[in-house]
Amino acid sequence: MSLLTNIKYQYNSRILKDLLSSNEYSKFFNQLETHKDNSELYSQLLSNFCTSALLKNSEDIFKSKIIWLSSFMNDDTQYVSNFLNYYINKCGENLSKPSQYEDKIISTLKKISNIENLNFVDFVERSYLYQYLILHEDENHVKFLRNHLPFFSTPANLNFTKQTLTNSFIIILDHPYSVYQKIKNQNQDDQNIARSSFLNLDNQSYFVNIDSTKVEMNKQGWHTHTSSWTDTNVINSLNGKVILKKDLDENTFEILSSIILHFIQSGLKIKMDYKIIEEFIDLNPSNKDTVLINISQKEKKFIDQYINKIMSSYNFKN
Repeated sequence: MSLLTNIKYQYNSRILKDLLSSNEYSKFFNQLETHKDNSELYSQLLSNFCTSALLKNSEDIFKSKIIWLSSFMNDDTQYVSNFLNYYINKCGENLSKPSQYEDKIISTLKKISNIENLNFVDFVERSYLYQYLILHEDENHVKFLRNHLPFFSTPANLNFTKQTLTNSFIIILDHPYSVYQKIKNQNQDDQNIARSSFLNLDNQSYFVNIDSTKVEMNKQGWHTHTSSWTDTNVINSLNGKVILKKDLDENTFEILSSIILHFIQSGLKIKMDYKIIEEFIDLNPSNKDTVLINISQKEKKFIDQYINKIMSSYNFKN
């Protein structure tokens, strides 16, 4: 940090600390954003103060919020993502098109700093910070983000997201046997690999490379991931809606209509236009899941001990 930047940092640190201590969060974030053009200073202030402010703040002070499109397998949100792209374009609204969450984090961070690695601890401790930066990247008042990470809560009260950052979400649930079979198919029918991946038996993260940045992703089993997003408190506090993939495949018009209605009821300013929904379906018929389930009784017995409760809750047939 240069001498001049350090002087500015010390001065602004005192201001931000005073605003935090007096719980003046709107003024805090306004003061923070005045330094956006000075990436070095802005980055330091963000790193040292922003997460604490976001954690403590419970006021609805941000102009934009996130709408999450979540699923265990990333491909399961593709059809809804394509639909929202089409719907937004036809409506002519000033809304962002759905982006992949981890991709958006990296592209946003690289605008203010050079980042080579992003690990699991970063994802947990800076989740609020990343979402704040995404929301303040431009003037769009809603950001649609595709996500396949589980919801989490820590003893320090850091969650995956919170009401001040999130407008609402949908979670798309496929039949667990179908998910397991797809993982088997991707791994040359290897049961051991499929079980380990589906249930995260090795309790390991996995790594992806995004724009030359090594990113460690928080991986959990299907049962943990599903339970985290369908938890009653998460659903109620973040305006969540559960979508069964089977219903999306078989009753596409009704489900897509219900998704738009859910977002409207959660405060999204967009019109309900059934004609646009019909147009999209005519042009893009839902690809009904045709995966052939080839799971032995031994395999079912093993994975059922982890997933039986969820299967019963959502009437997934054994």
